[in-house]
Amino acid sequence: MRLTLIAAQSLDGYITRHDTPGSNFASTADRAFFREALRGFDCCIMGAITYREVRATIQKNLMPDRLRVVLTHNPESFANESVPNRVEFTRASAPAIVADLDRRGLNRGAILGGAQIHSAFLNAGLVDELWLTVEPLLFGGGKSLLASRTSARLTLLSSQNLAPSTLLLKYRVEK
Repeated sequence: MRLTLIAAQSLDGYITRHDTPGSNFASTADRAFFREALRGFDCCIMGAITYREVRATIQKNLMPDRLRVVLTHNPESFANESVPNRVEFTRASAPAIVADLDRRGLNRGAILGGAQIHSAFLNAGLVDELWLTVEPLLFGGGKSLLASRTSARLTLLSSQNLAPSTLLLKYRVEK
């Protein structure tokens, strides 16, 4: 299982604008890149807050070829939204989730947020790549990319302008 953490952030390092959840600040170019990039993944992993932000889109577009795994402290509260092999809810640890995905024969996973999920998978040494869109915005506050202390060395694989002032950086996480 290869895992890629995908996020958009402001130039000053925030994945949300102030107290507003979600990355609705992301440019049209980043949203187009994100939609296209997700086609290369057979599963997506996100936290409950991220899921709530995109719930309507996920529920109306349940794809048979992409499992969504939602980490939550209370999976029972989502019981009526669970669809086996399409969208599933768990309180399992990051290593247990990856072991389950491996067992199922899934190969490429996208970690979609939020900050606690990013930190959990990075701190467990499970992230292979980080794809970060840097938007030309300053927020001065919001949710950071990471929720806890994390140490990781990254090697730049590529950089690409998605728009004149929007930069996509792709890194390999050194293990």
